[in-house]
Amino acid sequence: MKGRNIPPFITLTAAMIACIICIVRHVSLFFTLKVVLLVMLLFYIIGRIVQKTVVKINDDAEKMAEQRQREERELAARELEAQELREKEEEQEEMQDTASFEEELEELEEL
Repeated sequence: MKGRNIPPFITLTAAMIACIICIVRHVSLFFTLKVVLLVMLLFYIIGRIVQKTVVKINDDAEKMAEQRQREERELAARELEAQELREKEEEQEEMQDTASFEEELEELEEL
């Protein structure tokens, strides 16, 4: 799963900050352990929420990028088909022009 390191990173960072604050304030070891445990549980839950949010945003962005690429490919294919159709029509017009020119030449030769 993408972003699997997010919850541990957030949890350990919060626990480290809680430990530093408790050391600076000269809090007892037992109280420090309680605080760190509580902070770790709370921030693990927060980390999981952040992880799910980040993964969802990434997945949505990837889906949108894939859809945009698919639409661009379809548009390019339609443009190619339209160009080929125009070329065929131009060829037919040239053939008709050539045929009418040949008919005019034949009429002129008969005179």
